[in-house]
Amino acid sequence: MNNNPTLPTPVDGEMGETAAIAPKKKSPFVPLIRGIQRKALLILACVGATTTVAWLLSADDPPTYSGSFQMLVEPVTSEARVAAPAALTRGDISPNDFSLDYPTQLELLQSPRVLGPVFEAVRVKYPDFTYIELRSNLLVERTGGKNRLNQTKILQVSYRGYDPELVQFVLEQLARQYLTYSLEDRRTRIGQGVKFIEDQLPDLKKRVNQLQGQIEKIQQEYDLVNPESQGAEVFGQLRAIAEQQRANEREIMEQRTLFQTLQQQLQLSPNEALAASALSQDTRYQQLLNSISQLEAQIATESARFSEASPVIQRLRERQANLVGVLNREAQRILGQTLGNVDRNPLSLTFQDSVRVGLIQQMVNTRNQLAVQETRRRALAINRAIAEREAARFPQIARRYSELQRQLGIATRTLDQLQIQRETLRVEAAQNQVPWEIISPPLLPRDETGAAIPDPASSMKKMLLGVVAGVILGLGSALWLEKHQNIFHSEKDITDLVPAPLLGVIPRYDGAEPVTLGALDPEVALEANPSAVPFLEAFNKLYANLAFEFADEDVRAIAVCSAVEGDGKTTTALYLAQTAAAMGQRILLVDANFRSPQIHSRLNLPNQRGLGDLLHEKQLPDVTDPAIQPSGLVDSLFVLTAGNHPVGTTRLLASAKMKRLTAKLYDVFDLVIYDTPPLNGVLDANFVAAQTDGILLVAAVRQTPRTTVVHTLKQLKDYKLPVLGAIANGVKQTKGTNWEDSDEEDYDDYDENDDEDEGEVTAPDQELADQELEEDLIAEEVLDDDETGLAWEEDDDERDNCSEASWESEDAANPRTHV
Repeated sequence: MNNNPTLPTPVDGEMGETAAIAPKKKSPFVPLIRGIQRKALLILACVGATTTVAWLLSADDPPTYSGSFQMLVEPVTSEARVAAPAALTRGDISPNDFSLDYPTQLELLQSPRVLGPVFEAVRVKYPDFTYIELRSNLLVERTGGKNRLNQTKILQVSYRGYDPELVQFVLEQLARQYLTYSLEDRRTRIGQGVKFIEDQLPDLKKRVNQLQGQIEKIQQEYDLVNPESQGAEVFGQLRAIAEQQRANEREIMEQRTLFQTLQQQLQLSPNEALAASALSQDTRYQQLLNSISQLEAQIATESARFSEASPVIQRLRERQANLVGVLNREAQRILGQTLGNVDRNPLSLTFQDSVRVGLIQQMVNTRNQLAVQETRRRALAINRAIAEREAARFPQIARRYSELQRQLGIATRTLDQLQIQRETLRVEAAQNQVPWEIISPPLLPRDETGAAIPDPASSMKKMLLGVVAGVILGLGSALWLEKHQNIFHSEKDITDLVPAPLLGVIPRYDGAEPVTLGALDPEVALEANPSAVPFLEAFNKLYANLAFEFADEDVRAIAVCSAVEGDGKTTTALYLAQTAAAMGQRILLVDANFRSPQIHSRLNLPNQRGLGDLLHEKQLPDVTDPAIQPSGLVDSLFVLTAGNHPVGTTRLLASAKMKRLTAKLYDVFDLVIYDTPPLNGVLDANFVAAQTDGILLVAAVRQTPRTTVVHTLKQLKDYKLPVLGAIANGVKQTKGTNWEDSDEEDYDDYDENDDEDEGEVTAPDQELADQELEEDLIAEEVLDDDETGLAWEEDDDERDNCSEASWESEDAANPRTHV
């Protein structure tokens, strides 16, 4: 059994996929060009007919006359631009400030508004003259060509007609009217500008007054003169207050720290420190303190000699109490009512030396400084709150004030500009200089005698239009015919459509004698039937292309298919099989066309037992099975006919038995070629192709419907069936044809009997036809339905038991090579 990977099919989950050869990307215009080439005679006939009609029509036309004049519509030199009215009144302007809108201007010059006076003037002299005649024969264009850089500031006015005098008169009237129009148009535009300005001035003045009033109101309400400087001043004050607050907080912290330090050193409260300071400065109080100190020293001395109850000690105690009372009264007198109510601290009433007096004085001063700094902090907080309110409100006021100032500035500038522009336009309106200038007067081409020369371009124009119309008509007819013929005109058309290489080009055989099977030797055929040589050589080339294209692939089974009946697939399969067998290959040709089998009749073989019978049997056939018959043409070519297929055989093409049979044939033969029913309409060929390595799609030139092939290719793509290549059949032989690079386009079917070979399907009766239709429907469900699909697993044990020994012995006796 071959284990190399091959193309996977929708009915075989184990078989691989042959790498399809992708065709080169083709230009979509190539088929179109080829179709035009095929219909070249038709296109030339259409061109000749329309050109002849145009020539006949132009021969009877009266001669036409044309004349023209040119106008300069813009200043060219710098001096002319400076001297222009707009430059004189508006000062230094850019050259492009007042350039014309040429497309619009050209339309205006050909409008009824401008041409109306010309028509009335011409009609006075030529009563039969019509406006349509004036408009259709008039041409106004800008000179200089299509390139914008090369276009000039000159307008050329051309007019043509059958009467040269009428043409001359119309040109003169047009020149006069265009100059008048340029002057009136300028005045009209200036007048419209002045009117527009005068309409805008009242509203602008009112707007300026309103804005000025709003600005004055804000200045009075918020006392504003210069919002920017005042805003800077407010924010500067806020920053200064913040700095002062930081300095104040720093000073308070320092004074408080000093005060706490002094208080800890003196062990006095602020009031006690004041009291101690006052008492230390009173002389009498200090004397009393000294007296008490001396008395206490005496008591201490006497206590050493006397007891506490001694009269001496008692007198000293009484004296001490009296002095203390006097001292307290003196302290009360010195400290006053307020300080007298403070708690008595012995340290404050005792003697204070100079150091403590200094510290007490510093403590008092520090307390006073703290009180001052606290007062200042409250004042700074109030000032900051006021400044913050001003700063928060000022941006809104300043923004509103600035917006009003901006609007006032815009309104004022606009008002000034409009007033200046109005005066400028009034000055321009007083100018009478014509803006445009005739640089080439109205003239008709004349000969030496002064007679007008007819225009030769009119007849040539009709001839050219005839040629163009003929080309368009011819191309349209050619494309219409190409679309509705719905056939392949040549093998290149098949290459354009089929996404696979073109492997063979089979020519049509027109010889008097039929080409017999077995006459594949070119030398023998050349002697017996020389006209059949190209036909037979085509199959040699087909086999060679197949071998070389798939040299790296293991192609062992091929289904020869076609889209419709009569394309020659049976003949192709027969001759391809014979060619491969002649090359030494062991070939089996299988007739899988149960609907219209032809192989047995073409080879004069019996059809009592064939593929249909093998599929109905339980065991796989042996190599000696009579169903596999020698072809009688080449020793290595064997044939498996369709057989007498009973009802239900079509369904078996999609069965596991068909798969096992195909695998068994793989082991015995080098190449198995299946002849199948048409792909379009039935699914038999799809089931057979699913068991092979790919399809050879046969299409008959100038016969097979193109749309049918398109539908067939889409079906193959949906079923994921690989197409190995295409075969163009029925190519017409011409003298000197090289079948390696054939480029012919006019072809017929090569085999008149092929339609009979692949003719209509005949059924013995209506019941058999109904049964076959039911089989097709069931088979289609088998292919499309994933849930109810057949299981494709190989039954290796069953295959091993089916006379495998006899197959292998036959295979050993016939070593094979692969395509």
